[in-house]
Amino acid sequence: MKTILQTEKYFTALGYVIGAILGYIYFKLNPCTTGCALRSTPYATIIMGLLLGGIVFQYLFEIINPKNKKDVKNNH
Repeated sequence: MKTILQTEKYFTALGYVIGAILGYIYFKLNPCTTGCALRSTPYATIIMGLLLGGIVFQYLFEIINPKNKKDVKNNH
């Protein structure tokens, strides 16, 4: 049986959740009330964190669990 973190979609979903939480924390720690397009509302920072978290965790999954280990060895 596969563990949850070895499944690509669950690992990426975990990245989305962590990224959204970090985006909200960023909004709370660095508030901007005037003139800031990305930091004026929490929604923008949450969406940016969500997207970046998904991308980073997808990249990490590909590094941790390569699909074809022969291709990884031949690409050096």
